[in-house]
Amino acid sequence: MVFLKTIPIEARLVSTDPVGNIYLVKENNTLLRLNDKGDSIGVFNEIKKGKISHIDASNPLRILLFFSDYNQLVVLNNMLTRKNVYQLNSIGLNNVSCIANSADGNIWLYDQSSGSLLKVNEQLTILQNTNLRTISENPTSPTDMTEYDRALYIADTVDGIRKFDQFGFYNTTYHIKTSSFQFFNAYLVYFSTPYLFSYHTKSFTERKLPLPEPENILQLRVERNRLVILRKDRVDLFELIQ
Repeated sequence: MVFLKTIPIEARLVSTDPVGNIYLVKENNTLLRLNDKGDSIGVFNEIKKGKISHIDASNPLRILLFFSDYNQLVVLNNMLTRKNVYQLNSIGLNNVSCIANSADGNIWLYDQSSGSLLKVNEQLTILQNTNLRTISENPTSPTDMTEYDRALYIADTVDGIRKFDQFGFYNTTYHIKTSSFQFFNAYLVYFSTPYLFSYHTKSFTERKLPLPEPENILQLRVERNRLVILRKDRVDLFELIQ
């Protein structure tokens, strides 16, 4: 691991996209987009809708911002211009806790009140509905959700990371306790103090990388051999050496 750069900034959320851009949410709810060198290349400011609670930039042409206080989903285009605004209360979803982009152009939602995993289209028509209460005896409290290679992965701090197919049918559970994660090829990548872990889901082997100043890490992301670490007053960029 090679240190590249420190970006002095106070932010509370970080995400990345597959082309290497970095997305930061500041305390005043401003969304900043940086390139993989850490230079600012875009901004979106929507203070009126409450705090941004989640970003899904897995599709850089369609970025999802979730405002949990208002149960509202905002879709941005690649210029960080607002494309659509969805009021999830309008389809009876009053307590959505997780959202995710789907490669088929639809959107995944998890509604805490009903325990339902749903896929909706851009008209908010419900296309698929799976009740997760039939899968586990424990109450499901997802903290992160992402689709990768026609499968959906949901992190739950009680049971671990569950895998579903593209139709919302349960497949398997990886007993990894984490609040956020990423998936690359067959690797689940996640942070647990003081290491960055990569778990191979086919060989069941695990590698771990010690991280600098792990006690000060708020969030981190891995993208295109870059490690992005969010701390209270800065972002540190590293290159991951194979």
